Amino acid sequence: MIKNGREVYLFNPYRMSEWTNEDIKNQFDILIDSYDSEAGTMGGYANNIENLANQLYLISETIARISKDVTLLKSEIETEYNKQVYIERSSWESKHKGKAPAMTYFQALANSDKSIMSMRQKLAEYDSRLKRFKGAYDSLEEKLNAQKKQMEALKYELSARDL
Repeated sequence: MIKNGREVYLFNPYRMSEWTNEDIKNQFDILIDSYDSEAGTMGGYANNIENLANQLYLISETIARISKDVTLLKSEIETEYNKQVYIERSSWESKHKGKAPAMTYFQALANSDKSIMSMRQKLAEYDSRLKRFKGAYDSLEEKLNAQKKQMEALKYELSARDL
């Protein structure tokens, strides 16, 4: 595992799945701590650009993990919901004679099931987490682009001095 901000270029996408969420969080903390907000040299900007690129990489890994959780939970909810609709209809048919109500009746009953409501609450939490990380990714991407522009501006300033 990477231990400090100088070795972060060693991130390997084939091995990233071996990292725990805590490992990613710890590495992200290291990157944040090593970011030089007062960089004013070409080397400082270059280090910040590398730092931000690595932060983006870690956030994209987290987005991928949360996206997987969202997909799996949606599938689980759909399965549980369909099962609950079947149970509600079967229960109604065992207690009543005649034609069963419309499917929307049983779907409404299934939607009010506590376990399904709980799973949907968990899905909403995953979705909000996913949005936060996507927002952080976009923000860091903008910051990375700003660092590149500052580096270019410094390069032109230095070349203008040499003239």
